[in-house]
Order: sequence, then C-alpha cells, then structure tokens
Amino acid sequence: MVPFPELLQQGTAHAWLFVPSAILLGALHGLEPGHSKTMMAAFIIAVRGTVLQAVLLGLAATLSHTAVVWVIALGGQYLGQAWGGEASEPYFQLASAVLIVGIALWMAWRTWREQHHDHHHDAEGHGIMARDGVFQLEVIEDGVPPRWRLSRVKGVLPPAQRVTLETVRPDGARQAFSFASGGDFLESMEEIPEPHAFRARLHLDGSAGAEIHEVAFEEHGHAHDHLNLGDEDDAHARAHAEAIRRRFGGRTVTTGQIVLFGLTGGLIPCPAAITVLLLCIQLKQFSLGFALVVCFSIGLALTMVSAGILAALSVRHVANRWSGFDAFARRDPTPPRL
Repeated sequence: MVPFPELLQQGTAHAWLFVPSAILLGALHGLEPGHSKTMMAAFIIAVRGTVLQAVLLGLAATLSHTAVVWVIALGGQYLGQAWGGEASEPYFQLASAVLIVGIALWMAWRTWREQHHDHHHDAEGHGIMARDGVFQLEVIEDGVPPRWRLSRVKGVLPPAQRVTLETVRPDGARQAFSFASGGDFLESMEEIPEPHAFRARLHLDGSAGAEIHEVAFEEHGHAHDHLNLGDEDDAHARAHAEAIRRRFGGRTVTTGQIVLFGLTGGLIPCPAAITVLLLCIQLKQFSLGFALVVCFSIGLALTMVSAGILAALSVRHVANRWSGFDAFARRDPTPPRL
C-alpha cells in the first residue's frame, strides 16, 4: 500500500480519490461527539427557529471550524508545535464558552428591556417584531363586529393582499382571515366569532420576505370569567405571557445573533484536519491542502446543517400535532435565554 504522504506528493493524480473521501470524512467527522450539534439543536428548538435559521447556524459553525483549522495550521508553521490542535483546543473551548455566555447575557438584557417596554403598552394587543418594522395586532370591537386590526408602530406595513391570518382554537378548529387597507392600518374583512380564545398565526409577505408570527389570545374581562385579577395585574400577566411566547416564536433572535452563535459553536479545532493541512503545506501541495480542507468542510457542513434542519422541522411538526406544546413551553421560559 502506498503511504499517504506519497499519495499527497502525487498531487492531482489522485484527486478523484481525495475529493469524495474528504467530503465523506467531513460528514462522518461531524457525526462524532462534539461540534456543538446538541447545543445548536437545543438553540433552534428553544427559539422555534426556521429552516433558514438552521441553515445559517450550521454554515456559520462550519465556517468558524474551517477558519480555526487554517489559523492553527498556518500559525503552527511559524510558532512551532506548541500551536498544534490538541494544545490549543482548551483555549478555544474557553473562548467559545466566554462568547456564548456573552450572547446569553445579551439575550437576557433584551428580554428585560422588552418586558419593561411591554408593560407600557395596551394589553389588548400584541406586538409583532417583523423584518419590515414593528406592528400591533389587536381585536377591535368598539361598537362594531369584532375584527382584526394590524397597525404600524414603526416601519412599513405590507400590502393588504400579502397579509393573511389563521386562528387555531383549542378544539382544533381553524379560520382564515384576509385583510383590506384602512388607511394607516389593515383590517380583516371577516368578523371574529366568540369566544376570542385561540392562537393567531399572522402571515406577512413584505419587502424583506415571507414570515409567520404566532401569538395567543385569551378571553379577558367578560362576564363568564371566574377570576378577575384587576386591569393592572391582568395586563402584567399578559405582558409576561407575551414575552414568553415571543421567546418561543423565534422572533427574539436576529440573523446576526444566529450567525454569531454558530460561529462560537465551531471554534473547537479538528486535529485530523489540521494534520492533513500541515502535511500538505510541508509537501508544498498548497492547492491540494486547500481543496482537501474545503471538501472536508463541505462534508462537515452537510452534517451540521442537517442537524439544524432536523431540529427546526421537528419542533414545527410537534407544535402542529400537539396543541399543548405552547402551554408546555410557556411553563419554563429559561431555556430560550440560555
């Protein structure tokens, strides 16, 4: 059998073997324990992330993982073996932990700020943090049949024909609503039947793309309520419930936070990839080393992205099939903040 260094010295003559092997090894390497797959999946589930967010998370983790390989390999050429993968791994783990804790503190601060902000708003409506702006979704029933109203807090409202809403009641009954323009707000053309206790899924298709926001409405202040907490306490409770729902609605994390979380998750270097790259550099096969690391990264990305997509699709499937998922999630608002 020809030794591996001799195969590398022959360069592109064995590219047909190196390329698929590197992709396969990268994919298998991603299946090994570590690489923050569990943390990434937990993050996607906690924030009810979309498939696109899962893809971004996996690609960001792969990008940082690959960049670290190059930094360690090239640094090792100049600074000696002390910068090898095994020697540097604890430091990168520490750096990753510090950055992740920083993100957690950042999100906790955003949580406190949003809760403080929510306490100063009308409790009958729900704030919608969309890509095109901040909107207010509420049920209007002042002397008229109850209808949905979507008003602008800041930003630009999408056209009425690009906004739809679906209610899902506790018994599984669904109703769709379309909207018409009312000037500086949008109002549903269909009336909302009593009782007003349901989950509302708002579909927006604005200039920044399509997105879905889900909020919960409950009956408050009606004659059949068994417990009246008072307007102040009731508003306080609803504000906290709304903040928790936003945690699980995937709208409290920005694209930048998703990418940053993925970048920190991929900081731990891969000794195997570093070894192959160093060997290629020592044999003056720079282009081959670059190609192998790229192919290795492609395989790793396939595994990381697949893990994220599986988590995103799983939580969506569970939420659609199990009506009590939101109630279960609301009992513990802590995981999304971590």
